[in-house]
Amino acid sequence: MVAEDQSVVSGQNYLLLDLDSSSPEMVPSTKPNCPVIGLSQIPSATKSAKNSTDVALTKWVDLVIHLPTEQLLLNQIIQTITDQPLAAATFITVLRASENISIGEGLMLESLAYSTLQNSHGFRAWLQDQVSNTVNHPPNANNAAQTPVVLVERQNAANTDSVDTLTLTLNRPEKHNAFSSAMRDELATALQLAAADNSVEQILIKGNGSSFCAGGDLTEFGQAKDAALAHLTRLTRSPASLIASLTEKTCVQVHGACIGAGIELPAFAGLISARPDSIFALPEVGFGLIPGAGGTVSIPRRIGRQNTAKLGLSRESIHAEQALEWGLIDTILS
Repeated sequence: MVAEDQSVVSGQNYLLLDLDSSSPEMVPSTKPNCPVIGLSQIPSATKSAKNSTDVALTKWVDLVIHLPTEQLLLNQIIQTITDQPLAAATFITVLRASENISIGEGLMLESLAYSTLQNSHGFRAWLQDQVSNTVNHPPNANNAAQTPVVLVERQNAANTDSVDTLTLTLNRPEKHNAFSSAMRDELATALQLAAADNSVEQILIKGNGSSFCAGGDLTEFGQAKDAALAHLTRLTRSPASLIASLTEKTCVQVHGACIGAGIELPAFAGLISARPDSIFALPEVGFGLIPGAGGTVSIPRRIGRQNTAKLGLSRESIHAEQALEWGLIDTILS
């Protein structure tokens, strides 16, 4: 009965838990099928030092909001959950499950959940709004896609003072390097070559134009007619899996908008350097989806499950300084 009552299926879109007056004995042994938001007015450092039960309770929730300083953030999170309850619940469930499984298993789980949500009412409603906006404001026909959309350059160490480097440059500057299926496939092909060539000592990924990557190409959203085929294609042509397998060799230089895939993929790299103008966001839950380029796997491994939930449910962007403080990036370029 508790499981039924505390589920998005029954209209319970989220739960608020007062961390300052609750104890672990007050919560169910299994987590409900909706986001659980912990609220506290005690600074985290003070609370952690208070006692071990408080720490255990804090870890049990999906994210922690400190009041009153994060009241506006809480309002935004609740609005996102209210607008897209199924996507929000799925996002949280995937984050919980991915915490204790391998990268490969996490990517499979994320892709299955992503394909499932593509057939949800929330995503279809959002997509219909996009179609309506496109009709009223049609895209510029002169902005034809460039080919190739990923530039590949080999720098041989024998001719320079540096290491043998393969540089991969996202090359849709007129679209802020929106991550299209063609870009995914070309990037996967280049990374497969790097994985097969042991002489490549370093892989550098960067982007042309004003943004590293502004996220998935919205013009391709909802075009997959076969969810099962789309899922298996994501697993077969997976830049996320390849970067994860090449972590120690891979460096990413980001700048400008790093949205959705624009941070989900870099988060698998061993080193992320960002220009001061970089901004980061995970907007997918607001579309009725979840991150689909590996973000539910890569980002929690850098900043933790709760900060990932906060980033995804708030849909707020963070700047380079905050990203560095969280550990989402490794350095800010001067």
